[in-house]
Amino acid sequence: MTKFKSAINNIINHIVQLINPVVGFPLYAAILFLVMFAAHKLLVANLGFYYDDWEGVLLQKQLFSFPQIWSYFLIDRPFSSIIHFLLNPLIGTKPINWHLVGLLINWAAVLFIVKSFLRLWPKYILEIGWIGLLLGVYPGITRQFVIRTSMVHYISFLLFSISIWLMIKAVQELKHRWIYLIFSLFLAMLQMLIIEYFTGLELLRVLILFYIFKRENSITAVAIKKAFLNWLPYLFIFILFVIFRMSVLPLIQQEGMIVKNTPWILSAIQQHPLDALVQQVEIILQDLVYSVMYVWSQTIIPEDVDIHAKTTILSWLVGFFVAGLSFLFMVQWIKKKNSTESESVPYPALILSLCLAAMLLGGLPIWAVGRQAIKGLWSSRFLFGIVLGAVPIFVLITSWLFGKKRNAIFSIIMALFLMASVSFQIRTARTYTLTWQYAKDYFWQLKWRAPALVEGVFILSPYTPFQFSSDYQIAYATNVLYATGHNSETMKYWWFDGPDDILDFTNNIYPEHMDINHQFRNLSFNSSMEFSLPVIYKPARGCLQVLDNVYKDEPLLLVVENQLFDTFKTDLILNEERPVPIDIFGEEPTPKWCYYFQLADLARSEEKWGDVVSYWKIAENEDMRPNYGPEYLPFIEAYAHLQEWDQTYTLIEKAYFSTEKMDPFLCTNWERIFADTEYSSDKEKVNYEVENLLKCNTQP
Repeated sequence: MTKFKSAINNIINHIVQLINPVVGFPLYAAILFLVMFAAHKLLVANLGFYYDDWEGVLLQKQLFSFPQIWSYFLIDRPFSSIIHFLLNPLIGTKPINWHLVGLLINWAAVLFIVKSFLRLWPKYILEIGWIGLLLGVYPGITRQFVIRTSMVHYISFLLFSISIWLMIKAVQELKHRWIYLIFSLFLAMLQMLIIEYFTGLELLRVLILFYIFKRENSITAVAIKKAFLNWLPYLFIFILFVIFRMSVLPLIQQEGMIVKNTPWILSAIQQHPLDALVQQVEIILQDLVYSVMYVWSQTIIPEDVDIHAKTTILSWLVGFFVAGLSFLFMVQWIKKKNSTESESVPYPALILSLCLAAMLLGGLPIWAVGRQAIKGLWSSRFLFGIVLGAVPIFVLITSWLFGKKRNAIFSIIMALFLMASVSFQIRTARTYTLTWQYAKDYFWQLKWRAPALVEGVFILSPYTPFQFSSDYQIAYATNVLYATGHNSETMKYWWFDGPDDILDFTNNIYPEHMDINHQFRNLSFNSSMEFSLPVIYKPARGCLQVLDNVYKDEPLLLVVENQLFDTFKTDLILNEERPVPIDIFGEEPTPKWCYYFQLADLARSEEKWGDVVSYWKIAENEDMRPNYGPEYLPFIEAYAHLQEWDQTYTLIEKAYFSTEKMDPFLCTNWERIFADTEYSSDKEKVNYEVENLLKCNTQP
């Protein structure tokens, strides 16, 4: 044990000796990047596209022009189209490129927030350093994993943080102050136009300016006057933005367009003032309590503790390493600064007021439109503004509770929170990597089974087949898969969640004849029920399936899956070679069972029995076989049509014993196959054996 402690001490001392000569802001920036990369991008090679990432992929792969992209976002944030138009050719289409660029932008934004804090409190590097580190891996925000759609958030965050830094420089440094001011104003306007998440924080500027002037001149009236005068240009552009959003944008939007993200709180207060105010106060308090306190508890959930999970163990080891490194650096940094500098807390009540105001103003754009940060799968994005007050208030209160004489204990506590946050983000990343594997598997299997589609076809599913995507997002991916480069707002294909979009709940059936006219933003899809292609995907059960009517009576199907059989139409699948965009969906996977099943099922639908048998033989030689009984059907039917009755019976027997309740399915298909094949004595012999096995009653 003594040797172990000695070895650990030697390692720590060696690290301290390495970092001590270069302790300073550049090394802090490097450590911050290391921490953020470890938390968000350790598994970057296996991260992909999710959620609204697909809208950016669609706009890029379909070669939409700037006017088309502008029109797409005109419903709410038309200036966000600038980000897509500029970044698409620079970053390309591969997921890894977007993830790495997104991390760099986030890292730079946090750095400028830290630089701004250091200008306000240059001698409080310990607290500010930990604020930056915890901001970089804040467990309440997981948008780094849906990075393409979140690029507008992070770019707006970066523009806002640079603008704040330039504003502080402009009032603290007389040289070049007008240049700083002009750029600061431009970035402030631009970040609001791109996305409104940091708009409320524009009102925080006057408090920051007041704090600066209050420290320079203790006369409150003078500080207020200077702060207001310096804030006037920012107030002017804030008013311009509000006018644009409330008055100009509705005028340029297309007629009939349903405008999104419009403030409802004012009308609600006018109608039911007391109820609306009470409800709004409750929402605000819930979000604030979550963002400051509860959010840290979600990093360690007892039921998620699994010592057998490699990713869980890895996440804590990586978290321990980067938190330990951060601790050693922060201790050395504060030692270096404290040797010559010391300062009492400058106006602590005002600092806490700034933090509280940052939380309230940061959440203002969200609460004004009736949203809440703690409700909804993707609501973590609503914390972008709130977190700029939540993390500082958490760190500062913790620091003040321990006092300056207990800096080491404070840093240990901060390191523990950092370790838990890094671990949480890595474990979250693992969930996203698994989902991307399922998504790619889904689209590749779909492409093998349906190489091309008749124009107007829509995939009909009883549920979303994988996490972190909804129906229209999967529809975008489907168009990228089957119609890359189709430069039109009229989509060729679509994807519907049947129960949500099409099912007639009155009769609990899908309508036999119905026009399909779907509109989303500036995109449209027009078809009819005659172009429905039912598809299900339950990888825990078996391969993706196109629900051809031959699979009726299949066991283990859910009620919502069985409802789809009546929607199946023939001749919608084209056996034509059309390339898959591998920059999006990755290289074609190594053939496994589902690869051969999909090719065989396609060949079965075309009655190419020799091809079906060849796929079986290849799979058998590779020691591949189905785990789900119905997947034997194409091969059973092929061998029967080729008059190889012994092999037909062998496969029927394997199918029967592989999955429970196979009798109705096998009997129905055996009756059909028996009727469709020529008579022979071998066939009669096998028919007798099948009847004994399945208890069918098949008459010659």
